[in-house]
Amino acid sequence: MLITVLQRRWLPLGSMIALLILAGCGGGGVAEYSVTGTVTFDGQPVEKGEIRFVSADAQGPAYAGAIENGKFSCKVTEGKKRVEIAATRESAAPAADGLPDYVSYIPAAYNTESTLEAEVKAGGGNAFTFDLKSQDAKP
Repeated sequence: MLITVLQRRWLPLGSMIALLILAGCGGGGVAEYSVTGTVTFDGQPVEKGEIRFVSADAQGPAYAGAIENGKFSCKVTEGKKRVEIAATRESAAPAADGLPDYVSYIPAAYNTESTLEAEVKAGGGNAFTFDLKSQDAKP
């Protein structure tokens, strides 16, 4: 009885995870190219954050990579991309529960309302520098 209950609960979940893993392991997909670069905010490297490359026509999937100490590296499909950058840092004041409070400090002009662009090319040379400035951001 216990085995039957466990099978009913965990077998579908295990099957779903296996399918997701297999779906990401096939060949014949769209070619992806290495993209690297740096991100600074007001002249300082962004310590930890995320950079997203979204198809300029919003039709294809978005690709993301971690920003660590101002540097990023990820795989992206070829073409013109809108670039979104997000990062948080610990607030001076703790959250209401006493735990550290992390706040977003990159203005919307560089993420949800971004006009940053990058052209990813199949031939390489996909190194980008993003020097973000708080004074350039839209109010």
